[in-house]
Formats: sequence, C-alpha cells, structure tokens
Amino acid sequence: MKKFLPVIFILAAAARGQEPVTSTVPLILPDGKTLQVEVARTEEKRSLGLMFRTALAEDHGMLFVFEQPGLHRFWMKNTLIPLDMVWMDDRKRIVHIEYQVPPCKLDPCPVYGPPADSLFVLEVISGVASREKLRLGQTLTF
Repeated sequence: MKKFLPVIFILAAAARGQEPVTSTVPLILPDGKTLQVEVARTEEKRSLGLMFRTALAEDHGMLFVFEQPGLHRFWMKNTLIPLDMVWMDDRKRIVHIEYQVPPCKLDPCPVYGPPADSLFVLEVISGVASREKLRLGQTLTF
C-alpha cells in the first residue's frame, strides 16, 4: 500500500485541477556541465521518483534528498527507462555509482545501493555517468 500513496496524491491533485508541484535546481558536474534536476524531498516524491516516465532528457535528472544519512536503497519497479544512479554523502561527494540500471520486468526487483551511508541520490538517463566521467570521490554542486 505504501508504494501506491504517491500515485494517490498525484491523482487527487489532478482531480482538484492542481498540477503536482515540481521543484528543479541546477546541478553542476565536476567538469562544469549543468543538469536541471527535479528535487524529491518528501517521502511521497521519493517513493514515486521517475516511475512511469517514458523519457528523460540527457541534461535532466532527479535528485533525492533525505533527512538523515543512511543506507538508501533503490529499485526500478515501474521505472520504464534505464538509469544511472549516483549516491553522495553529506558533503556531496560521490560514494557509489550504479551504471546502466535496467527497468525491472519481473518481481522481485533487484535493489541497488552503496555499502556506505549517503544523503543524496542523483538519477540520470543511462549513459550519462560514463559519458561525464563521474567517479568516486568527486563532488557535485547543487
């Protein structure tokens, strides 16, 4: 039931004629390239993430912001596009990267995440992390 709550909130907002509010910020990669990322700060937005999207521009993504550092794990249930996932610590340093994570087609879905605590997770379309040469220890700016 918990996984359906974000969808219910979005449908309820649509029924009231409201668009779900999406906050975006620029995120600067180590080479200076800027991505526009949606910010998922609430449990509802983090739970929905990029589910049900059929496309994502190469210069866009989603930044998941957690209240506390922890072992934040992700899965690809209901995610239709392959992604790269980048975990960062409280200093915005990259602590783990998962490259070319495919959509989950069968339950149970694999779970992805670092062996160390993180506070932020960036999701971008598959191939961006390699193309931009993202590496452990680099710092992202947002």
